[in-house]
Amino acid sequence: MAKKTIPNVGITDYYGELDLSDFDIALPEQSPLPKLIKDLPLFVAYESKILTVAAKDLEARLEKLCKALTAEYKVKYPIRYKFKVKKSKGLPEITWYRLILHRYPDEELEEKEVSEGVLRRFSNAMPWEIPLYLHLLDQIKRLEQRVRPTRELSSQVRKTMRAIEKLQI
Repeated sequence: MAKKTIPNVGITDYYGELDLSDFDIALPEQSPLPKLIKDLPLFVAYESKILTVAAKDLEARLEKLCKALTAEYKVKYPIRYKFKVKKSKGLPEITWYRLILHRYPDEELEEKEVSEGVLRRFSNAMPWEIPLYLHLLDQIKRLEQRVRPTRELSSQVRKTMRAIEKLQI
């Protein structure tokens, strides 16, 4: 039977205080809807680009924090959870992962997908990480509040544009 090891991820002796305002999502105000139907695809594309850039920027700032903590504390993986931004139909989709480091026979990092509910329970999170994750979850919720209607609008615009193309044939 293989010996179980405790995953060694995260900084256990961090006593500093993070500036959570560094992790505020940069979302400009939404521009008004265009008056003409033919301008809707451009509006959706522009809004999608803004939302994706904002999500990628937030991901990059978390990665920058990880690199700084890695250098300062000389650990390979300073935090226990991270998120990745993927594009789904032109809009950002955020997935959270728990990092698990296995040290038998070779060091191997496993990224296990977790839900927001699991993350909010803070299993395996260090006390200094909890405010960071709460803040990130709130910022991502703000982003999602703009992504959902844009996703719906995008779907409706595609249907409308297909119907218009059929009428022109």
